Amino acid sequence: MIERLKRRLRGVEALDAWAAVAILLREEEDDYETLLVRRAVVPGDPWSGDMAFPGGKKVPQDKTLRDTVVREVSEETGIDLDALRYIGALPVLFSSMKPERDVLPIVYLYEGRPEIRLNSELTAYRWVHLKELRASRTTEKVKGWEGEVFKLGDDIVWGLTYRMLDNLLALMDEG
Repeated sequence: MIERLKRRLRGVEALDAWAAVAILLREEEDDYETLLVRRAVVPGDPWSGDMAFPGGKKVPQDKTLRDTVVREVSEETGIDLDALRYIGALPVLFSSMKPERDVLPIVYLYEGRPEIRLNSELTAYRWVHLKELRASRTTEKVKGWEGEVFKLGDDIVWGLTYRMLDNLLALMDEG
């Protein structure tokens, strides 16, 4: 399944966006899991307290978005993406809350269970089975917006992160 996914994804070298996030996949039993993090509550941050993927905005020192995601994920979680298997990138997505902020999701395969050390930008993390995501689709109202979400107990994945996961699941379910 990962090889099929890899053929459908693109390289990141020539792509540009405001930010990049890492979709970490890990084979678990007869499924895959992905890592979601909870962003800290920060006044004025439209994604404050949301479930998301680790990552962040590109800075001038980053030559590529892959540099951005490696740096950001290391800062936020202590995970070294250079030690993982790079799979490819999903399409760049635009935030409906801040359309000028486009984000590139970059997929990596993780073997084993990493030690995760959250920095002050994050408050929690969880590994979620893709089967659980597929089964958790529903409609919710979140921060004045209403639409499709993944509802994982008290955790709601919505907006940009929902769309990234929806794209990933569609690609993995094809064929």
